[in-house]
Amino acid sequence: MAPSNPASGSARKVAGLASDGTNEAERKQSEQAMAKMQDFLKGYAPTHFKHEKDLVQGRYHVNLSRAIPEFDTEFTRAYEATDPTEPGKHFFAKICEPARVQRWRVLENFQHIEHRAVIQIKAVGPVLLSAGNQERLAVVYEQPLGRKLSELVKSRKISGNPHYLLEHILIPIITGLEHFTQLDISHGLINPDNVYYDEQTAILGPCASEPCGFAQPFMFESLERMQAHPAGKGEGSTLHDYYALAVLLLYILHGPDHFSGFTPEALMFHILKDGAYHTLMRDKEVPEIFYDFLRGTLTQSPEDRWTDKQLKAWLGGKRYNVLPPPTPADAVRPFEFKDILVNNRRELAHLFAQDWLHMLHAIQGATLSHWVTVSLRNKELADQVSRLCRNALEAAGKNDILTSEMLMNIVLLLDQIGPLRIRQIALHVEGINTMFAEMYVQKNTVELQFLAKFVETNMINYWVTMQEKRKPDFEISERLNELIQKLDRLRNCIRNSGFGFGLERVLYDLNADMPCQSEIFENSYVKTLPQLLKHLDKIATNFTGDDIVDRHVAAFIASKLQIQNEIRLNEISSIPALATSRNMVALYLLAMVQERVEPMRLPGLTHWFSLRLLPLMDSIHSKTLRQKMKTMIANMAPLGLLQKMADLMITADYAEADSNGFEKALEQYRRNAAEIISLKQPERLERDTHKMGLNMATLLAYSGLLFSVMYIIRGFTS
Repeated sequence: MAPSNPASGSARKVAGLASDGTNEAERKQSEQAMAKMQDFLKGYAPTHFKHEKDLVQGRYHVNLSRAIPEFDTEFTRAYEATDPTEPGKHFFAKICEPARVQRWRVLENFQHIEHRAVIQIKAVGPVLLSAGNQERLAVVYEQPLGRKLSELVKSRKISGNPHYLLEHILIPIITGLEHFTQLDISHGLINPDNVYYDEQTAILGPCASEPCGFAQPFMFESLERMQAHPAGKGEGSTLHDYYALAVLLLYILHGPDHFSGFTPEALMFHILKDGAYHTLMRDKEVPEIFYDFLRGTLTQSPEDRWTDKQLKAWLGGKRYNVLPPPTPADAVRPFEFKDILVNNRRELAHLFAQDWLHMLHAIQGATLSHWVTVSLRNKELADQVSRLCRNALEAAGKNDILTSEMLMNIVLLLDQIGPLRIRQIALHVEGINTMFAEMYVQKNTVELQFLAKFVETNMINYWVTMQEKRKPDFEISERLNELIQKLDRLRNCIRNSGFGFGLERVLYDLNADMPCQSEIFENSYVKTLPQLLKHLDKIATNFTGDDIVDRHVAAFIASKLQIQNEIRLNEISSIPALATSRNMVALYLLAMVQERVEPMRLPGLTHWFSLRLLPLMDSIHSKTLRQKMKTMIANMAPLGLLQKMADLMITADYAEADSNGFEKALEQYRRNAAEIISLKQPERLERDTHKMGLNMATLLAYSGLLFSVMYIIRGFTS
């Protein structure tokens, strides 16, 4: 066995002089400081939270023992609410799930709508529930008078007189929706179970506590929204509300049995074949006064649908004499797909999207492009279809993502009104935020990965191109332009798996109003950075884990602060144990937050970090510097200022000084070790022994000679 080289472990041995904690006094001093910090945390009671339980905005009391199921939805529960200042009024509070997206833009604008046909929002804010000590978002509404239209229709307690329905149902709702149009929002939940009637007027029920249209029954959605996933319909516009209102009118006129027997797939199939108007009318007569309204709103394409301008004129007495729309057959000859004869391109797109495997077989050869050329008489479209088919077939079996993208584009080419459809996913562009959130919460990994690839490969560009070709006057709205820019920035976030990035970052960037989904906030509602700091300061009192800032908290912060690059603590890179510590990165992030928000002291957090940072100081080699840093950390903890602690910990001064001193000590150690090795070599020992012997012999000879000379001289003198 070769002899060991003492120099090879020199760094470890030199470092060990510091990090082994050989100084017992230093160890005891550190233990005493940490024990003092632990005692502080045990007795610390933050003063950030002053709200009472079951109270919204300090005014509306939620009575959890009085549930009101008629206002429940899949993601919300309703309870009686009271206001001491208005004892004669009835309110209810919808308690929202923290993992679901609320329509904040609608909530904020809804409060400015004061109309007799629109339910009134009285308050929006977090509430600390006495049941389970959980903090949740609450939306307080003034309880509408009257009963649901669904109950009145079933019991036949509402008049079918057309003028009565026009005066008491259509006019109030349409004039109420005018406010939505002006605010550029939609209702999205107009159906018999969410419209109330009090013998005077119809009243639209609540709609903003979940993604737009999520709970809307399928028969009240237009085809393009029905085809999308409930969470991916997007915000839409009042055009969809007018469509739902027309279906509601048919429900009142013909009763609930009018829609019996329809499943979502069956209804979509009939609308694609016969058109929305003919499918929903079902060959039944309606009063002539409603002809224009129904024909103007139950259109196949949203571009042809009546807007508030036509509706306002119609309510004013103008009659358009709209003709019944024709069936949507735009092909000279049908296209056969899975034994189904298809007569229009939207129907074919729908069938393709339902069965991607057979779609691959159907696009082989030139059958599809030939059909588009001959039957649809659209050469330009045929050339585009041919190119996409060729690309899809070339990628098949090699690149699944590229194949799916090409197939998605073929479906989009055939149906430029419908949702984007890729594999199991169907969504409108504006619904990508709520769709992503739903897939993330439901842990639908496959769909989530496809959505991530949709963002990463910038598939939205093809959709924008199609819209520009379809509508010469197409203009990207401010909201859509903002979304496109956001998606472009997110491409790097998806590719970056670092702290503050990845899928969690995409979640918060797409859903800026979504509360932080970290497990440590399971019973808290954290929507803003100040709320995050206050809750972390409270949690720090009994949090025993090592990472108080997990991937969700880091992504939430990075999203709010718009951090675009991965955080690297280069200033202290000379001490790897510090530079790579998650708690050091967490301290850096939270210090940035505290610097940006309202002034507040967070002694709970600073003590928690101090407990984790003190042991890290053992990575410092210099005993003097190590003790100095530990003392400064202990003195800073009571201040509650994360910025000052970060300034101390994440600077180049102490790390560079310690590194330089350590390098000098290491170099001296190496020189000494090399000298020892050289001295222990056998050849060197023999040479040195021989040299020493010669030197000793020479010394003895000279000594004897000197002695002899002195003896002789003494003899002569005597």
